[in-house]
Amino acid sequence: MKLDLDRQGDGRSELVIDGVLDLGLSEGRATQAKVRGTLLVDNIQSRFVITGVLSVSGRAECGRCLTEFDLFWDASVEITILRRVDPDETEGQSLVLHQATGEVDLMGSLRECVILGYPQLSVCREDCKGLCAQCGADLNEGICNCTEVEVDPRWEGLP
Repeated sequence: MKLDLDRQGDGRSELVIDGVLDLGLSEGRATQAKVRGTLLVDNIQSRFVITGVLSVSGRAECGRCLTEFDLFWDASVEITILRRVDPDETEGQSLVLHQATGEVDLMGSLRECVILGYPQLSVCREDCKGLCAQCGADLNEGICNCTEVEVDPRWEGLP
């Protein structure tokens, strides 16, 4: 996942991304992700602007029932590479890299974009019922034999 600055022509071109990234996320989240997509590379005077959306997939643990499943999400990419500019210059919300010539390794920047796009709550399916709070049984596989706990009458009015 590299971009050769010396071989990029003026104007717009495409950069095909297809590979695996180590995410290093916490337990229960995807540790590796397959990343695919085509990014647009705009060579504008002394800078390159790389934009697009990547399709990402990885193995994760359901936040409700703890089952491992394939998680799919999109990652927006906006990276700016400055070639001959003041190193203190920034580009708003875009990731900014400084390099004049040669190959730029985009792995770290793409990893950051993928992590930023990671879902807050990953569930195996929309109607996942999760685990029983008393016995820990998977409620997707059927109801458990736990008895319903009496609710303190002072709490009954709350939803």
